[in-house]
Amino acid sequence: MAKSAQYKSIDNAVEYFIAHKRDQIWQKNQVKWKEAFRFQLLLLDTYINHKASPNLMNSFMYRLALGYWGIQTQNGITSGICTENSINLPSNLTTGDHIFGAVEIGKCVHEAFVNNNRNIDYMVNTWLYENIWLWITIKVTKQEHKSENIIKNGHSIEEKKILKHYVQVSKLMAKL
Repeated sequence: MAKSAQYKSIDNAVEYFIAHKRDQIWQKNQVKWKEAFRFQLLLLDTYINHKASPNLMNSFMYRLALGYWGIQTQNGITSGICTENSINLPSNLTTGDHIFGAVEIGKCVHEAFVNNNRNIDYMVNTWLYENIWLWITIKVTKQEHKSENIIKNGHSIEEKKILKHYVQVSKLMAKL
């Protein structure tokens, strides 16, 4: 039996995650995710109020505070999706790719926060559930994760949703 026989091909990672994984994972983690996100938004509000430099916004607020730790899970949310080449490989030969990139996640949260009048309750209680997909990861081989195979910078969230930055990656799969 082929290694991918127990898997099905996936066309859209975000749609798959929302349809098959989000609610189950949300129910299990929403309390800690909401708490962490609330505190990161309070920190973002402070950075905005005190006019933090673009460098500080990018390096700390966007990348670390929101991108990696926005929901208290540095490794992101396992989407249940992997590349065909990563199936059955030992974990030391694979990695979880943050599809949207930590800095882009942070920028997206910042924009939504400002567009929603910096309403922390709305962001925590409504926006986060609707956009939790921003933190998903896809299991890829370490070779596929190299910058010539997955372009790390230069694509918008919308472009990353259709995986335009995945230039040399095997077919996306999900376990049946």
